[in-house]
Amino acid sequence: MTIALLASCLAQAFRPGLTESIRKLGSSLGLDLVVPKAQTCCGLTAWDAGQLGAARAAARRTLHTFASYDSVVTPSPACLRMVQEHIPALLDGQPEAAEAQELAARSTTWLNFLVNYDGIGQLRLTYDGQIALFTPCTDADGDGVRRLLTNVAGVSLVPMTMQWCCGWGNNLAWRHPHVSEAMAGPIITDLVMGRTRLALTTDIGCLLHLEPLLVSAGGPRILHVAEFLALVAEAHLVTEAPTNS
Repeated sequence: MTIALLASCLAQAFRPGLTESIRKLGSSLGLDLVVPKAQTCCGLTAWDAGQLGAARAAARRTLHTFASYDSVVTPSPACLRMVQEHIPALLDGQPEAAEAQELAARSTTWLNFLVNYDGIGQLRLTYDGQIALFTPCTDADGDGVRRLLTNVAGVSLVPMTMQWCCGWGNNLAWRHPHVSEAMAGPIITDLVMGRTRLALTTDIGCLLHLEPLLVSAGGPRILHVAEFLALVAEAHLVTEAPTNS
C-alpha cells in the first residue's frame, strides 16, 4: 500500500520539520510513505476567505496530485476537513464529483492512521514525564490520540480544563490578532499552571499560534503529536541499535 502525505502548506512553510518527523516514523514502521512534490494548498485558506473560485482550482489540483495513491494522510485535521467535506461540496455537480468523494473516503489524519495501525505497538516507545494534550476544536480524533499516547510507556497525561478554540481559526489569527490572542489566553494560563515540561497538540495552526505565546509566558515546550512520536521512536531506535564490537 502506497501512502501519500498531504503535508499542509502551513507545515511546509513554517514547520518543515513536521513533515520530516512523519517521514522518519513512517520509515521506522516500514511504511511506503511518499510526499508528492506537486502538492500546494488544499484550498482551505481560499475557502475560509470566501474565494470559491480559487478554492475550487486548488481542490482540482489536490485531486490530481493524490489520485494515484492508496491512502492519503495529513497532520492537519483542518486539511482533512477540507478534503472530506469542502472539496466534495465545491465539486458537487462537476465532472470531478465522484473523484472528490473517492479521495474523501481514502483520507485520514496521520494520527488516526497510527491509532489503527498495529505496527506502532512494536516500537515499544517510552517517555518518562507528564504531558498536557491540547485537543483543537477541528480535531475529532482526540480520544484516539489519547489512546495512542497511553501506548508510550511512562507518559502521564495531565488533564486540561481549557479545551476550546485557541483563536487560530486560519484567517482569524491574521485578520483579528488581538481577538485571537485573547482567546488563547486561558489556554496559555492553563498550560503554564499545569507545570508540565511538554505540551502536545494535533493541529499545525494551533501549534504555530500557541508556541510564541507559551514562550512569552514561560510555559512548556509545545510539539505536534507526530513530532513527539517521531522523537521518542528515534530515541528508542538509537538505544536499541547494535553496537560494533
